[in-house]
Amino acid sequence: MQSSNHSAVHTLPSSQSNQKIELAFEQYDGAERVAIRYLTWTDGLGWCGQKTIRLDVDQLDDLHHALTAARHRVKRQHAEPGEITEAAKVIQFPTLV
Repeated sequence: MQSSNHSAVHTLPSSQSNQKIELAFEQYDGAERVAIRYLTWTDGLGWCGQKTIRLDVDQLDDLHHALTAARHRVKRQHAEPGEITEAAKVIQFPTLV
């Protein structure tokens, strides 16, 4: 028999009050997974799941890498020409007295 258990870990708010994304850990037949759920608010029903993506825990690093690359690309596209998109790092060299 298949058994499933899940618990919400984090909820990401949206700019629209009737939408949110929820991250949850799931145990399914002894395997641990992460679920990403897109939910919308419906009057009379409450929060309703629209889409769910389930990832094996070994896929999380790849997802993190892909999201980070997408975030950097969006920042570069929205930066004004000549604008520095990341803070500069200052390295202090030792000085001789």
